Formats: sequence, C-alpha cells, structure tokens
Amino acid sequence: MRDASGEEIDSGLVACFPAPASFTGEDLAEIHLHGSPVLVEQAADAACALGAVPAAPGEFSRRAFLNGKIDLTQAEGLADLIAARTEGAARAALRQLRGGIGRAVAPLRDRMLSLLSLLEASIDFSDDEDIPPPPRQQLIDNIKDVGSAVGRLRDSFARGRLYREGASVAIAGVANVGKSSLLNRLLGEERAIVTEIPGTTRDYLSGEISLSGVPVRLVDTAGLRPTEDPVEREGVRRSREIVAESDLVLFLLDASRPAHAGDEGAYREVARRPHLLLRNKCDLPPAESGERFAGPGRAGIVSLSAKTGEGIDDLLGRMAAELASQAGDILAEAMLTRMRHAEAAGKAGEALRRAAEAAEAGMPEECVAADLRDASRALAELTGEIAPEEILETIFSSFCIGK
Repeated sequence: MRDASGEEIDSGLVACFPAPASFTGEDLAEIHLHGSPVLVEQAADAACALGAVPAAPGEFSRRAFLNGKIDLTQAEGLADLIAARTEGAARAALRQLRGGIGRAVAPLRDRMLSLLSLLEASIDFSDDEDIPPPPRQQLIDNIKDVGSAVGRLRDSFARGRLYREGASVAIAGVANVGKSSLLNRLLGEERAIVTEIPGTTRDYLSGEISLSGVPVRLVDTAGLRPTEDPVEREGVRRSREIVAESDLVLFLLDASRPAHAGDEGAYREVARRPHLLLRNKCDLPPAESGERFAGPGRAGIVSLSAKTGEGIDDLLGRMAAELASQAGDILAEAMLTRMRHAEAAGKAGEALRRAAEAAEAGMPEECVAADLRDASRALAELTGEIAPEEILETIFSSFCIGK
C-alpha cells in the first residue's frame, strides 16, 4: 500500500468479498496490515484521500440490515455478542444472531396474516356465497391460541434480560451481621472493609460474579437501622432503593444470637421481595432458627459461615435456582432480551386479546381484522420489518466503529 505521494506505507493482505455473499450484501474488501496504530492511521488517510469515507458506528451491521441480510433482532444479537460478559450471555446472543427470535416470530405472524386474509376476503366479497366468513368459534380459538404463544414469547423477556443485562442481588440486614464478609467470600477478594464496629459500610459496595451463565452484580448495602449520622442515613436510604430494585435479596441474620427488634424491622423491608434468608455464623453455637422470618417473598433458608466458607456452595446453588433455573433452555428456544422486544410482543398480545373479545362479542369482521392487523404490525416492529428511523438510529449508534 502506498500513500497519495506514492510512498510505501506497508505490505499486507487484501481479502475481497463480492456481493451478495458478503456480510452487508455489497462488494467488500478487507485490508490486513501489521497492526501498528501509525500504519493503520496512514492507510486510512490514504484511503480517504482517494474518496473513502470513515464508517459510522454500526454502519456495516446497518447496511446488512437494510440489504435484508439480517433482521433487526440479529443486529442486536451481534451487539450483545460483542458486549457479552459471561458464557451464558454469549450463547444467548449467538442464538439471537443466528435468527432465533425471528424464527419464533415468523410462524406467529404468518398465522395472524392467514386469519386476516380470511377475514378480509369475507369482508371484500361479502355478497359472494363462495367466500363465507370463517366459522366464528374456530376464529376465536385460533386467535386465542396465537395470543397464548405470543404471551409465552413475551414472558421469555424476564429470563432473556438476565443473560443480557445481568441480575442484581442485594445483601441486606442490620449492621454487623456479616454482609461485607459475605460479599468478600462470594467475590473471592477483600472488596469490603470488615471490622467489629457496626456501620462500617456507609454506602453500598458491589462486585460481579457469573452464576450459571448469568452475570450477577452483588451489592453489599449499609446496615438497615435508624441512625443519626447523616452519612450513614444516606447510605441506608440508598440501600432501601437497591433492595427495592434487586432481582433477589440475601437477608442475613446473625444465627449466633437471638434476633432482636432491629432484625425484625429490617426484615419488614425485604419480606415481600424475592429473597433468601441466610443464617450466618453457623460456625458458632446456634441461637436463632430464622423460622419466624417467613415473609411472602422468602424462597428458602440457608445456613452458612461467611468467615469459614461453610454453606457457600449451597447458597450459590440456591441463588442459581432462583435466577437461572432454566439456563439449559438457552439453546432450546429464543428469548426476548430487550425492552423493545417485550413492548412489541406486549402490543401484539394486547391486540390479539381485543380481537378475541371482539369475535366473542359478535362484532363485525372489520373490528376483528383491525385488531389482527395491529398485532401483525407489532411483531413486524419487533423483527424490524417496520422500523422507524429513530429506532434504527438508537440501535446502531450503540455499536462500535467497524461493526
């Protein structure tokens, strides 16, 4: 390769990818150099001097989408694969990149369009005895069946989101029950300061682990207790917010002493949230069973010692059961991974519900057809067959340059 003046920049390899077999569906060429940032910059400058234009973030993936090589969920899957932090997240993204969501959506939309075509034919040719309207009960049953399938697809977002975004787990309880020790034990490093003095953790600390392929953010919160210290009080306020937003709470009791009013008050703040009750300090003589801490969100009781590590494997197993119980399904079915997917599936499900109600009420075929049309359009938005420019801009601008 030479610059505009004819001076040699570097020697390398040029690989050509003719259309339409390339990733974007266009004629492409890749130039492989020796990797020096200086050489790459000089080569890019030389190419621009000859009329090349630098690619915008996500431009190659956007061109692939616009040329029909991939759908919008596959483009999102590519971005998620690049950003994956665990093996499970990478596998979920790879399945999406290979068209898993599109394959799940396509037959549902085909069924909607088939029902819609029958209705529209009977509407347009209502006076033609050869094209009668579809049997009412059969129409209702088919709409409800498709609606159930769309509902299951929508429900998959709860699991798919965990693989893409990760789960948040709060470690909560009163001061000095071993929350920071547990964080350090789970992370395998001394992230939190541990002392005998209550209230050492005045703000939250966090770290990340992988659990059955799900990225899990562990948050050690300040002790939930009344305090006059303004700094600690702010830490407690933030802790309450974290607990309220977490996917799972680990509530610690010091099992070496009877629980007191402070434990009971702190527990009331997590009782309705999904949580595991942890009897910490099981290496000491037991004094508290924890059985009376039985809020509606309790998923079980685990005895452990954050100091010695006893019971930690049991805890990790219980956490995995709550957060990633269906990890094996990741290769067996498509999962919605973004709020955009869930909202589109929700719109389709709502439109199908309206269609079924209209059919059951004996309303004109035009009303049922309008709702089926809305449902089909919502699924088209999910895969990108209908995609407003602002949606495309938001998605592809999140890519790095060169993807």
